[in-house]
Amino acid sequence: MKKLLTLTVAAAALLAGRASAEDINDPRYFAVDENSIIIEELKGEAVPPLLPIGASAPKVEIGGIIDSLDKIVNLFEKVWNIIEKNQPVVNITTNYANAVPFGTSHWSQLQGWSRPSTKKYSFSMKNGFGSQVVKVVYQLHYTYKGNFQGKGKFLTGVTVEPVSVTTAWGYKVSLVSEVPDSTIANVGTHEDPVAAMQVQLKWSVHTAVKDISSKAIYYVQGDGLMEEIGSPFKNARDQREATRLETAGLQLVNVSFN
Repeated sequence: MKKLLTLTVAAAALLAGRASAEDINDPRYFAVDENSIIIEELKGEAVPPLLPIGASAPKVEIGGIIDSLDKIVNLFEKVWNIIEKNQPVVNITTNYANAVPFGTSHWSQLQGWSRPSTKKYSFSMKNGFGSQVVKVVYQLHYTYKGNFQGKGKFLTGVTVEPVSVTTAWGYKVSLVSEVPDSTIANVGTHEDPVAAMQVQLKWSVHTAVKDISSKAIYYVQGDGLMEEIGSPFKNARDQREATRLETAGLQLVNVSFN
């Protein structure tokens, strides 16, 4: 997967490198239109992970036993790079987070896991010309509903995987995934906990004249609920609503009366 994505990036870079000298010397070329930044879910079939997530992860020696299901912790990654200067760096077999009971040394101690769930997204922005200068397609994977002796709903294999990266000449994009410990919580009961976490996707775009950065936030629960939070998602919703209203208006204009 990583090799394939590297080839995709290389091909995209060649195509994006056809900016003219006149365009590049115009200040609008590097002027990112922040109102154009959109993160939206892509419908259709997602690409499954190449290997089972967490398959090669080692057991963690924490010297405890599972005796309190509602004390939920992340045993694995808290911060990991996804894309660095347009290049993929993530390894989804080891770069992932989970939310399991304290005392667990490996997700395989729990049972009843769901099949991996995957949602695909695109992140894009335009410059002062109105031309798209960055487009990144990535996937959020998560496995949920793990239980201990029939109790609880926990999370594992929560990760973000890059699918493709396309940038215009002079634009460099980096993405970092972070799961702060403060966001891991029990939204169920003491006796039957439901794990929850936030996956914060921090992105930055660098050009010769400006750096711009922000983040998107995904909320994931052990019962399978997943929601997007953050302003880039609002831009996408506003755009879809404007398109819907425009389409509805055209339909009204085109109505003919017999």
